Amino acid sequence: MANDLRALIRELLSEEIATLRAEMRGAVQEEYVPVGTGADLTEFALSVMRRASDPTFAAALREGRVRFLPEPSATQPTFAPTAQPANVAFKATPPTLVTTVPATVPELMKPLITERDIASVAEGETRLRIGKRSRLTPLAGDEARRRGIRIERSAK
Repeated sequence: MANDLRALIRELLSEEIATLRAEMRGAVQEEYVPVGTGADLTEFALSVMRRASDPTFAAALREGRVRFLPEPSATQPTFAPTAQPANVAFKATPPTLVTTVPATVPELMKPLITERDIASVAEGETRLRIGKRSRLTPLAGDEARRRGIRIERSAK
């Protein structure tokens, strides 16, 4: 009787945790960052670098589920337009190009991919590349769906 009750509680908790994780994956988390000085900006960059070692945070950042906004302060100007004198020309600054390194996608180039292989993919990963001729076991497909991992086939 006690073992049945424990099993039922474990099952309910696992379903609830899976639901919470799915909800958290879809939500956008906004963080306000103080960037009044160069030191503030450097500290923010270092904190993002430290947090990026967590695969869950890194995946959320890549997918746009974490968004950073400047912290409003009393000294910052509001976004109200200011009147410009008619005789002053507006000088536009050239746009700055920002390049990013594409996110690496884990790859499995085995002929048969099992549930254990999918379970070994880092938590928070949302994509997995497999070989052109690789096959997934039914349990591997179920595990990938459960974790929200999209399977991509490589050209190789």
